[in-house]
Amino acid sequence: MIAVLLMASGPAMNYLFERHNIFKVWENSPYPLSWADVFYPPLCVFLSLTGVVLVVGAVRRATVRQLLRYALAIVLPLTILHTLYSGAIQFVATGADRLGECPGLEQAASSSNVIPESKQTPGHPAVGCAVERRGIFLSYYNDIFVYGVTDAAAQQCVLDRVAEHFRQAHTHPVQVVFHEKENWSVRQLKNGRTFGTSRGPNKLIRVVNIG
Repeated sequence: MIAVLLMASGPAMNYLFERHNIFKVWENSPYPLSWADVFYPPLCVFLSLTGVVLVVGAVRRATVRQLLRYALAIVLPLTILHTLYSGAIQFVATGADRLGECPGLEQAASSSNVIPESKQTPGHPAVGCAVERRGIFLSYYNDIFVYGVTDAAAQQCVLDRVAEHFRQAHTHPVQVVFHEKENWSVRQLKNGRTFGTSRGPNKLIRVVNIG
């Protein structure tokens, strides 16, 4: 029974911490990435693998000492390997639009007509999109970054449009991140022309998850 519970606890905790819990940990969070994003995947893998070892040990009628030896020899190395692999995949995959869903999501957010013009790309709304992977199964998520929309009603308008597109296009889950403004440095030349130089830190004001 303990082995079965441990095996099931890994996927269950992963599902809950991956933004599906009733407490809405990420809703209005000061951080789009929580400490839990680093902590819970290895823990979930460790618990599930421990359950597997216990099941195998029960079938083979192993002693407690043998089970501990199996855990040290199998569970810990596999957990470390999974953690390193997940970190590498997240580092490589995060940012690129590998799903091809960003253009539609950006268009949906822009259709709210409440997003100001971008300083980085004049003539376009201050909205961006990236893709990341999370959890023990490295699930795909779309991140939508919206700059300069501070009014709650205007933010809701953006969220409604993105949620509507999410339902109609059946995209992967979406995380909408609102920043107070687009902190983009612009330098003016002697001839009057301007060009962007760098992006500074952006003050995050709200994080909402869809899906």
